[in-house]
Amino acid sequence: MVSFSLSSFLAVSSLVASGVRGVDVDGWRSRSIYQVLTDRFAVAEGVDPKPCDPAMGIHCGGSWRGIYEKLDYIQGMNFDAIWISPIVAQMPNWTGDGEAYPGYWQQNLYELNPSFGSEEDLTTLVDEMHKRGMLFMLDIVVNHMVGPAYNDGQIDFSLMRPFNDEKYFHSYCPSGYTDADLDNLQNCWLGSEEAPLADLKTESQEVRDMLALWIKNQVWKYGVDGLRIDAAINVPSEFFTSFMEAAGVFATSEVYTRHEDLACKYSETIGSILNYPLYWPLTEAFQAEQGSMQALADMVESIAKGCKDPTVLGTFSEVGNPLRLWREEYQLTCIEPRCRSFQKPH
Repeated sequence: MVSFSLSSFLAVSSLVASGVRGVDVDGWRSRSIYQVLTDRFAVAEGVDPKPCDPAMGIHCGGSWRGIYEKLDYIQGMNFDAIWISPIVAQMPNWTGDGEAYPGYWQQNLYELNPSFGSEEDLTTLVDEMHKRGMLFMLDIVVNHMVGPAYNDGQIDFSLMRPFNDEKYFHSYCPSGYTDADLDNLQNCWLGSEEAPLADLKTESQEVRDMLALWIKNQVWKYGVDGLRIDAAINVPSEFFTSFMEAAGVFATSEVYTRHEDLACKYSETIGSILNYPLYWPLTEAFQAEQGSMQALADMVESIAKGCKDPTVLGTFSEVGNPLRLWREEYQLTCIEPRCRSFQKPH
């Protein structure tokens, strides 16, 4: 789980919103958001914990009911908004890459993930959050769907709902996972042969209309106050103009790049991004003996000049993909004038 708050630039995360529940800009700026990886957070009372080895990549039994039962705990840490894993139905297959416990291997957008609970469990959680004055942020994916492993080089697209035909997807090519080649990044497939993530043709008007209808339904049906969009950089930035109009709520997004000029394009069409361009110089300034405070200052200035409104960028110390700030290879020890890192002896 990852937490960050919505307040001042650099120290905490700054975001903007105008949600369906009448939350204005200042309403989101003042929020402290707690990210929950649903499967890993809490097993509900009365449910026998299943044997779970996280290294195996299998479900561990966390659920929406488990989150509901821990709301006092979350509020007790002064968080007043919760960002949860995607809620839609996932590929049920076990693969060599594990199971779909994080929630990003979606197979049916119009069904809920039974591993996390029932629709009643989800609505009970969201209703209770709203009663407590908390906001609900939903993690979503618009870049891809997933099918089972290849069988003689073929995928059964009929399993992917509502995109149940090959025509909705780009032809297969392996992603190079680099923003140095945006054409590859935005048109080729993430994942692996075990769990191929079929890349949606988000440039297609038909696909855009289907995704717009879906997100409008999700926001209305489940009382969503805000969105976090996964793998946004894998989708052309212009896609999000109409998508956000359909959603009608605030969103922040994962634009996984060091390049502020590219990231700023997404902040304009989505409204907010998690500030990865700042993340790397920020952590590098403290994780290397020769860390550069000047490089950090230069990036802050560049973002301020390049982005339309830098106060809507979410600043964080730990989230999702990067290695943890406090990790096995490094420990931080504070000295003047800054903290210095050293490698753990073997």
